[in-house]
Amino acid sequence: MTTLNITVTGAAGNISYALLPRLGELLLDMDTSISLRLLEIDSALSVLSGVEMELIDCAYPFIKEIICTSDAAVAFKDTHYAVLIGARPRGPGMERSDLLKVNAAIFQDQGRVINEVASRGVKVLVVGNPCNANAMIAMRHAPDLPKTAFYAMTMLDQHRACAQLASKIGVSCDMIENMCVWGNHSASMFADFYNASSGGESIVDLVNDIKWLEGDFVDMIAQRGAKVIEARGASSAASAANAIIDTLIMLIDADQDQGVFSLAVCSNGEYGATPGTIVSYPCYYNEQGVLTVVEGIEHNGFAKEKLQATFKELADEAQLIEDLGLV
Repeated sequence: MTTLNITVTGAAGNISYALLPRLGELLLDMDTSISLRLLEIDSALSVLSGVEMELIDCAYPFIKEIICTSDAAVAFKDTHYAVLIGARPRGPGMERSDLLKVNAAIFQDQGRVINEVASRGVKVLVVGNPCNANAMIAMRHAPDLPKTAFYAMTMLDQHRACAQLASKIGVSCDMIENMCVWGNHSASMFADFYNASSGGESIVDLVNDIKWLEGDFVDMIAQRGAKVIEARGASSAASAANAIIDTLIMLIDADQDQGVFSLAVCSNGEYGATPGTIVSYPCYYNEQGVLTVVEGIEHNGFAKEKLQATFKELADEAQLIEDLGLV
């Protein structure tokens, strides 16, 4: 029997509540179980106990144990997959630098503890926003782990883009191919419709409305999270949990048959991004099972301008983090 140790932070929150009952989708066979480690702040432990009760009452045969704790060293001990959801949201009047500072304290500590106690093969998926910056902070505070252990999630943005394009051309979402998101998980992100296709045909040709694609579509994907908050009074939860599941499946399977997908990884300078920043790229697994950024993608002037803007935002955030002494 194989056991996957999975840690989830912010475990009493809405995203975790939508995520935890679906963890069985990660299992590749009946001989795998999950040791679930749920991390919360002290004031939320009572709520977390209710979440634990519900998981127990689901009678999932694949859950070997559930550990609820406010001690990061306990939560991350020997963990194989860490999903870092817990983060401080931006409050009224809070500047970007203020947001980075308050989240830095969280992700500095978690990076250090992961560095000390997690499995040496750990994969860390940062979901809490600003997720690219938070992932970089955690990575920089885990010097004994490879930079390839840290990721930020942009699968939700990919899902949003696929859903809108599928609706536009009248196909199911799984018919949209190579629809990847570049850069920062922010309003500057670029959903690269130019290189997307469906049934072997270019999305540009199928939609046949370049003004909509370059305008409404790109803006819609960039602003979708804000629109969800405006509509429901809370940030995306079910869709975020769904994207976490799909990203974890990619990380666990590590199979080239998965094709190309969006994931923010530590950049080596691909396509002109600043090395060391956490950048969303089209990624795939090569024949050796190594996660790799797709090379040789061509971009026109519009796309290059979008990439330059989102790469610059990431570089500016990284410089601000340096200037604030957060890494």
